[in-house]
Amino acid sequence: MVFGDMEDSYNYLPRWLQALQESLPGTIVEYVTQPVVVNGVADNSWHILERVFWAFKPCIDGFNYYKPIIQVDGTFLTGKYHGTLLTTISQYGNQNIFLLAFVIVEGEIKKAMIWFFQLLRANVTPQPNVCLITGRGSAILSALQSPDVCWEAHGLQSMFCIQQHSASNFNKKFKNAELKRQLINMGMYIP
Repeated sequence: MVFGDMEDSYNYLPRWLQALQESLPGTIVEYVTQPVVVNGVADNSWHILERVFWAFKPCIDGFNYYKPIIQVDGTFLTGKYHGTLLTTISQYGNQNIFLLAFVIVEGEIKKAMIWFFQLLRANVTPQPNVCLITGRGSAILSALQSPDVCWEAHGLQSMFCIQQHSASNFNKKFKNAELKRQLINMGMYIP
C-alpha cells in the first residue's frame, strides 16, 4: 500500500533512478524504453521499460580492492512484468560476496546481453585481467564473442560456471539437499 500497485512502482522507476544518482554521485544508471504502440501508432506519452542497468559508485570503487573475478547470475522475473534480473558479484578476502552491478533485461537474448556486457566492461571493470564467470547460455556466449563486446580482446578472461547448474540438476534427480551441498563443495576452489 505504501508503494502503490505495480503500475505506480513502474511509473516511479525513472524518478527513483534519478534520486539514486543524486544521493550517490557517480552511480551509473542506464535504461532503454520504447513508446507504447496503440493501434499501430507509437504513443510517445507512455513508454515501456525494456532494460535497466545500475551500479552504485561505492561498489564500483570498491571493486578495485577485491579479487579480479566477476560472476554473473540471473533469475527470471515472474508476475505481471517479465524479464531477467542479472546480478554481478565479486568476492573479497574473507570469502564474502560483494555486489557490483544489477540489470533487468527483457530476457537472456543476444541484444540485451551485448548491452549489459558493454556497460559492465565500460563502467565497472575497465581494468585488465578481470575474469568473468557466467553460465553457458547461447545468448551469453554469442554476446561475449560479439565484436561489440570483445571481452577477451580487452585483456579480460571469461569462463563458465557449470557447478551450480550441475548441482541443481543433480538435486532434481536425487532430491537430497545434503548430497547437493557436498557436490557443490567438491567443485569449489578457494585459493
